[in-house]
Amino acid sequence: IVTGDSPLIQTSSIERLFQEYDRERPACILGTLKKDDPFGLGRIVRTDEGEFLGIVEEKDATDEQRRINEVNMSTYVFDCRELLMALEQLRTENNQREYYITDCPGILKSLGKQVAALPVLKPCEALSINTFDDLAAVEAEMRKLGYLCES
Repeated sequence: IVTGDSPLIQTSSIERLFQEYDRERPACILGTLKKDDPFGLGRIVRTDEGEFLGIVEEKDATDEQRRINEVNMSTYVFDCRELLMALEQLRTENNQREYYITDCPGILKSLGKQVAALPVLKPCEALSINTFDDLAAVEAEMRKLGYLCES
């Protein structure tokens, strides 16, 4: 699963997630990114030992959680049966009163399922398009990477 507003997700990142999924067969594996300024993004919550616990969205995060710089970029590989089970358990108990697919990995983890979060994504993959300014930034990055030709 990838989001439609992040067009710079790289094939190599997706392949890396699938390789790890094929090797381990977890309920879910997700790609993460370390970001200096993670404002607005969901944070990856881990134990002191580094084990994945869940994802907390910016608007639901505590001050301590907002200091986490590992972020979720909504790049997932799920076991289909496990995803369907997690989707059935989604609730709107958050500040937005929305269903968050980002809760699914944490739900699976709380059920004792294997979930892995790998920091394999590149900085350009964190660019998403929500405004015209975002679109301009993504287009500039795509030109820099050689994905777009000058008109």
